[in-house]
Amino acid sequence: MNLRARRFEFVLLYFGTPLALRYVPDLARRFLGAAPRAWVIPALLLVTLGVVLSEAARGRLRAAELFSCRAPAREWALVLGRFAVLAALLWALLRALHPDWLWAFPRRAPAFWLLVMVAYPLVSVSAQGVLYRWYFERRYAAAFPGRWSLLAGAAAFSFAHILFRNPWALLFTFAGGLLFLPTYRRTGSMLLANVEHALYGDFLFTVGWGAFFYEGSQAMAAAVAG
Repeated sequence: MNLRARRFEFVLLYFGTPLALRYVPDLARRFLGAAPRAWVIPALLLVTLGVVLSEAARGRLRAAELFSCRAPAREWALVLGRFAVLAALLWALLRALHPDWLWAFPRRAPAFWLLVMVAYPLVSVSAQGVLYRWYFERRYAAAFPGRWSLLAGAAAFSFAHILFRNPWALLFTFAGGLLFLPTYRRTGSMLLANVEHALYGDFLFTVGWGAFFYEGSQAMAAAVAG
């Protein structure tokens, strides 16, 4: 596949699909009179399964890459140390902007919060790791020269969160893409990149920033709980 076709495929998958999903509820309300419930996570899982099966059909699936765990201790220290610093800054920013939001989720709905803390890493982060790190690196990263590759990956990861319909979700996830993708590139460890992703996600939900991702967390928990 030539470079132009590969880039077109990238745009179709990582930008066309979220745009289509963004308007599913609106179209359903308009033509069916009701919007689907808990559809975000099933859609993510379906797309992720599709790309894995596509790689398998091409004979390019190396399953060991999906479960790669090894990373040097210094990388774990970097990820955890950076998280500690950024988490403190995010807490301070929320305290300055919306102090009434702090810790609201675990205080008001502790059982639901606990479900999100467990289900989000296991279901959502794992699927996003496959789609936005493993698959992006295997198929699309080489289509963008130099630093454009990282920016393309971060932009794709961010744009998926257009479903939440607010700029904060896009901003946070673009920054996340700039952190998680390099972690995966440096180490080749899906586990470490997913742990880093889960740390920030669970922290945002817990401290109060999760208000901007509530629609997604609600759908995810509903999908897991049935």
